[in-house]
Amino acid sequence: MSTPTPKPIVVDDDDDSSHQGAVDNANCGKMSSKPTGRLKSIVWQHFERKEINGVQKAVCNYCKNRLVARSTDGTRHLRDHMKACLLRRQKVITDRRQKDITQYATPLRTIKHDQGKAKSDAFCFDPNVTRKRIARMIIMHEYPLSVVEHGGFNDVLSSLQPLWKPVSRNEIKKEIMDIYEYERAKKVSALDCNQSRIAITAKMWTVENQSVGYMAVTAHFIDDSWTLQSHLLRFIPVSTPHTAEVVCDTLLHCLMDHNIDRKLSALIVDNCSYNEQMIQYLLLKLGKDDLIMHGQLFHIHCFVDTLNLIVKDGLSVISDAIAKIRDSVSFWSESSKRMEKFEEIAHLLGITSDRKLVLDCAESWNSTYLMISTALQYKSVFSLLEQHEGQYGCLPSEKDWELAHILEEKLKSLYDVIQLFSNVKYPTSNLFFLHVYEIRLSLDDWLSSSFDEIKKLARSMIENFEKYWKDIHGILAVACVLDPRYKMKLIEYYFPMLFGGDFSFHVQRVHSLFKDLANEYQSKCQSSNVNSDLDSSSATLSEFCPYKKHTQFIMLGFQDFIKAKQVRSELDSYLGENVLPLTEDFDILGWWKANMSRYPTLSKIARDILAIPVSTVGSGSAFSTSGGFVSPHHRKLDPNTLEALMCSQSWLRGYLGDLESTSFSGYATFFDEENDHEEYQEVTDSVK
Repeated sequence: MSTPTPKPIVVDDDDDSSHQGAVDNANCGKMSSKPTGRLKSIVWQHFERKEINGVQKAVCNYCKNRLVARSTDGTRHLRDHMKACLLRRQKVITDRRQKDITQYATPLRTIKHDQGKAKSDAFCFDPNVTRKRIARMIIMHEYPLSVVEHGGFNDVLSSLQPLWKPVSRNEIKKEIMDIYEYERAKKVSALDCNQSRIAITAKMWTVENQSVGYMAVTAHFIDDSWTLQSHLLRFIPVSTPHTAEVVCDTLLHCLMDHNIDRKLSALIVDNCSYNEQMIQYLLLKLGKDDLIMHGQLFHIHCFVDTLNLIVKDGLSVISDAIAKIRDSVSFWSESSKRMEKFEEIAHLLGITSDRKLVLDCAESWNSTYLMISTALQYKSVFSLLEQHEGQYGCLPSEKDWELAHILEEKLKSLYDVIQLFSNVKYPTSNLFFLHVYEIRLSLDDWLSSSFDEIKKLARSMIENFEKYWKDIHGILAVACVLDPRYKMKLIEYYFPMLFGGDFSFHVQRVHSLFKDLANEYQSKCQSSNVNSDLDSSSATLSEFCPYKKHTQFIMLGFQDFIKAKQVRSELDSYLGENVLPLTEDFDILGWWKANMSRYPTLSKIARDILAIPVSTVGSGSAFSTSGGFVSPHHRKLDPNTLEALMCSQSWLRGYLGDLESTSFSGYATFFDEENDHEEYQEVTDSVK
């Protein structure tokens, strides 16, 4: 890296020859270091007087700039340069630390080795690298872009590196966009190289009082090392109204832009009214021949969204039953003074829980569960406070507390299941059948409760359960069979309890679907290899058989016959073996990776099916029925920047993580509203 040249210093008007005090950076001829007189001033400790092309020059010992140095010029301009020279300032600092540095060298850093020994080496300060690191910091931790213009921030950086020059928010925005484009290219390349099918989740986000919403499109697949990958592809602005046609075109454009429209396994969406019709439009435009089972298994409802609707509707039926607990929590959390008194009594009673009272909200049913769960821990506190606080008149009765205890137990099982299926770090499609029908069977037990409120809750949830999951989705049944701990045995165990005497029909339906899927995969594998088979068979038969075409047709038919036998042998072998022990830490992807040679066709199916998630949401909004929501504070962000931040954060974290947990607390101040208004309007108009 070349040394930057400090800005030339112009001599003040006090000197007679001030107009000659500018720095001369012209190409020089032969130099001479012969002085023309005594140099008494202290400034000459920092300059060397030389004769260049017949003109006396003062050469800076640090930056090597040349200033005029005739006896009539004085030394004021030399003093000014000495004060402004950045390299001199850097040397003064490092000299104090007793460290030698060269141009742009920063203080020595310490490197630790495995043996515990330390080694020091010098490194060069590169402001470009620092800017990129700051941009990554802003993306990862959701800091505002304006942080780079804060005085305290720049003071810290200047103390670490005196050569640091502050940057503007526009400069750091450019760095963020560069990171976004670079990371996006890597993700596109990864999708191009991927050999398996890709599952897509699409979730709508809305912005209050704006004509633009957003669609978060995420790709899920298992790579060649059998690792589950989840990548946020786009955070796309979508103009309102969100009709089936608009959403379909937006999603299709994203899929084609990433060249994955012919590699899809399934699409998982929530229960929005337009999604059913949107799926039909999308199937017509994609082409069913490129989809599994001609698109019959393409559409999957989001499990978490559906369960949220079921639980929310059920809780609305018994909302009055927990009214006193809600009123009590509201009373004591209404003011800080009451809260202090509540915590004081809890401390006196020896309650060490660090959980605070929380009031539930209508959109997130888990808040009702957390409210009840927390209130139960402070039951004795409520009772004692009722004796000392005259205004507190909503103490729950013993029956209310007993109901709350039972309700908490019931909701906890649902809470844990949603937490399980909101994770994208491991496969969940193989676990769907087990947990969903465990919930269904537990609802029958709720009907025998001694509390009418629990019975009402169970009846409401069973009604909705039958509405959404009367028939198990075929691809999720196959995912269950692909788990070597379950295979067909789990289905054979549960179906009699679910379908009664008609269970054998449903068991056979799942078995037939699994068989048809294996045959389809095998036939597509054959069609992809048919040209090579034709060429190889032609070369062999042409020398020995005069009836080349006829014999070639027979041989290919014979090959198809053999391969079909092999597929049936795979199925029979896999289903005929004993199931594996039920262990919670079972690595299903590792098992299929190790058994690829034994089950080549089934392993391809497993790689495609096990990558399919059963939820579109992360744990941050797993319990909300209102979908993704971008708060009004974030409308200052233009859509392109918002997308770059959302996607880049997901990519830099190495996995999708929890998109919905992003708080956007820092993003609200990225731009001044008036500065970004025109840019935002341009992007908004282009979306419409």
